Amino acid sequence: MAYDEAHFTSVKLEVLRHLEDAETSKLAHWDAAATYERRHKIFIGLPALLLSLLLTWLLSSDTKTFFTGDSGLKGLLNSVPVALSLIVSILSGLGAFLNFNELASKHRTAAENLNALWRDCKNWDTDYPDSSLCEKAVQAVQSYRQRLNEVNRDAPPNSKMGVEEC
Repeated sequence: MAYDEAHFTSVKLEVLRHLEDAETSKLAHWDAAATYERRHKIFIGLPALLLSLLLTWLLSSDTKTFFTGDSGLKGLLNSVPVALSLIVSILSGLGAFLNFNELASKHRTAAENLNALWRDCKNWDTDYPDSSLCEKAVQAVQSYRQRLNEVNRDAPPNSKMGVEEC
């Protein structure tokens, strides 16, 4: 294989494509990680916490003595904790089923791996300033290609379906 200026130029163009791909993908994965974390906190964690606190308060002895008058109100008060515990259980189950925290972690890991590759591509001109190092530059760009393929293979899908802003 001839390692000449034309070959070096094509290698440099491939590095620029990897640089652009890594930058775009890392930003999308960081955005997805933040979205899934926000979903978990706002739609599952916060309501479960607040309802659990309310349930604990309703089940405390102070509340039972507070509502001693009307028997209809007392009956309603006795059924509210059951409904709240059901809702808290459903939210906990949804948290485990939807697994937003694990998805956020996987997206964050993909973003960090892509950021490391992006930095390597960004520094490529410094490491391989001219065609005299073309053979090593080819090996480096092949390594970058392999890393990019591995990150993309291991990363969760990053489509707009299901990753909109909360």
